[in-house]
Amino acid sequence: MAKRSPTTKDIALLHQLYKNAQLTWTSEFQRNAVWPAKAKAYLIDTILHDQPIPIFFLQRSTSPQSGLNSYTVVDGQQRLRAIFDFLDDRFRLSQSRKDSPYYNKRFSLLTAAQQESIRTYDLIVEELSGHSEPEIRDMFVRMNKYVVPLSSQELRHAREEGKFKEFVESVGELDFWKEQKVFSPKQFKRMRPVEFAAELSILLIEGAQDKKKAIDLYYVQYSDSFPSARKVENQLTGYLRWISKALPKLSTSRFRRPVDLYALIGALDLVSEHTARLGRIDTAKAGKRLTDFEYLTRAKIPSGDAARYLVAASRQTDNIIPRNTRIEILSGLLRSD
Repeated sequence: MAKRSPTTKDIALLHQLYKNAQLTWTSEFQRNAVWPAKAKAYLIDTILHDQPIPIFFLQRSTSPQSGLNSYTVVDGQQRLRAIFDFLDDRFRLSQSRKDSPYYNKRFSLLTAAQQESIRTYDLIVEELSGHSEPEIRDMFVRMNKYVVPLSSQELRHAREEGKFKEFVESVGELDFWKEQKVFSPKQFKRMRPVEFAAELSILLIEGAQDKKKAIDLYYVQYSDSFPSARKVENQLTGYLRWISKALPKLSTSRFRRPVDLYALIGALDLVSEHTARLGRIDTAKAGKRLTDFEYLTRAKIPSGDAARYLVAASRQTDNIIPRNTRIEILSGLLRSD
């Protein structure tokens, strides 16, 4: 009879079963060992900190001759391979955080107590017995079909604490993002408005940055305090009000898109000298120039700045060169008489 039995097994036991050939991989329908070093190191670091990791699924069978149990890994192969490789001294924790006491150490270089904490770490296991191979294959597909990896921002939300986090998460809740259809419902669920709020905050403090690497640095640097919070909030809300007034149909304009909105805010910050001259930019005239420019980008064969802008808004959009190109072009429009 087919059944499922929740249980726990410590790492030492499973490693011994593997050495005794009583635990094997189901290579016919699982992936090969493709985890990068950073993922392996993070898993081991999690175990050393006695933090939970996801459940494992093992198919159990019993030998009629010896009465011994043997197991086939249905789900969790990548994690078990990483754990066993570390126990066998096959990699260092070179990708762990440099402030970790385990940084760059192999298993053999850990203290006896640290090694024992790994061996005795209990893995949550669900034993499957009496299931046919097609049933096992179906289970594997069901468990992995809709697994969605955490986005970078979801990882920051789970991992980081502090004042910068609090600030950008509050900005990510502004009604503007929903009212102007800047993000889709799915993007809201994946915390994209929060990540965008972080990008804009950095833009207003330091100018355009390359990709999103600076975000992680800000989370760390401004965990205890974020002294620029009030200034950045005032600048950003001022620009959003200006944009809403200049482009009354923003929710149907290309400038509502994050890639274009980032450039427009960067251009406003540059031309207004960080809001000091914002009131001198005629919203009606500037709005018309932006609308006319958008019309040019929709031409069958765009030319001039419209063509340059389209290229910069469609390739590697978060690299610093395309970002600065877009900001430069929009700044020219805002400066025009």
